[in-house]
Amino acid sequence: MEFIKCDRDGELLIVTMDRGKANALNPPMIEELIGAIQQGADSGDVRGVVLASDKPTFFSSGFDVGEVFQFEREKMGQFFGRFIQCCQNMFNLPKPLIAAVGGHAFAGGAVLALACYGRVMAAGDFGFALNEVNLGVVVPAWFIQLAAHAVGTRNARGLVVEGKTISPARALAIGLADEVTEPDMLLERAKARVRELAAKPPQAFSAAKKVFEETTGKHSMCDDSRWLDQFLDHWFSPEAMRCKQALTESMRR
Repeated sequence: MEFIKCDRDGELLIVTMDRGKANALNPPMIEELIGAIQQGADSGDVRGVVLASDKPTFFSSGFDVGEVFQFEREKMGQFFGRFIQCCQNMFNLPKPLIAAVGGHAFAGGAVLALACYGRVMAAGDFGFALNEVNLGVVVPAWFIQLAAHAVGTRNARGLVVEGKTISPARALAIGLADEVTEPDMLLERAKARVRELAAKPPQAFSAAKKVFEETTGKHSMCDDSRWLDQFLDHWFSPEAMRCKQALTESMRR
């Protein structure tokens, strides 16, 4: 793999994103991440997974502005469909999956963290944001469900409708983060959280997780693909195209 590294620590699989300066997401990286999560699912001796970043100040900045923003509708639909598949595979993983969020997590990067069972964050001047609305884009309903389940409806409204950026301390206060720790302890604390969960009877953990998701409705739109055309309509609206072009130009200066 070029952008994703997979390492073992006993019964844990450590999946580390390593692309460019900010782990900007593009098609090859998403395909590698799908493969890594599948490896964790298929390996009988893997009891839990940590999703981490090799970058000191970024978990992931979201979609690659220079590449993904240039896709035509058909290619964007294919890419976004695979991104959704990646998030669904993470969400449906029957084993504990914890995101070690070291640094900024924006847009698609924040969604990856939300698709995990839980999140341990590094303390610092970092932001977490579902800021798609600032680009004229409306996220699919399932993303909103993930945010509301993690932080409650009121706080999720601030994230999704207002595009608020929150700090690690605020993330801990509203329940988005399970723990906030010093950056040099982030990976170890994330591993400790996974080991805590992996110590439970695995079949019971998997079944309880699934029943909880079904009971709370968190899963209800997970496999519903009807939102794709609606998302693409927003993505390619004149308003969103202007916003994305402005962002692209600002990054070239």
